[in-house]
Amino acid sequence: MGAIERLLKQLLHYTALLDGIGVGDLEDVYKYFSAVYLLQAQAQSLIDIVSRAASALGFEVEGYIDAGGKLARAGLLSDDEFNRYKTVVRFRNIVIHQYAAVDIGVIRRIIGKREYREVAKIAVKLVEELRRRGVDP
Repeated sequence: MGAIERLLKQLLHYTALLDGIGVGDLEDVYKYFSAVYLLQAQAQSLIDIVSRAASALGFEVEGYIDAGGKLARAGLLSDDEFNRYKTVVRFRNIVIHQYAAVDIGVIRRIIGKREYREVAKIAVKLVEELRRRGVDP
């Protein structure tokens, strides 16, 4: 199993754990911080997959968003997927660097609408596309 496949396995594990959290659970401070951490870990896994995929394809990149942009221009990400990816990067930056307080309304929306599953879909698609292109993920 390659590094990208290991990252995908982690990301899918975080996704499964997030499936066990409901909006009502977020009233419990420990479950709230668990959700925030799992979302951050899932986001970082996707970022790492995108960065490694860009590298595996021979792209030189300048930052996380540029890596996603290169994959989009190469046809590995649709415009919608690239926009979602940029949102994931920004969310991760807010959580990690505390640029602003994390808005509980955003966490409620992500958990309630299961938006984090879109992150998993993007990751799975990327790994499948790498395989299709002959790259060992």
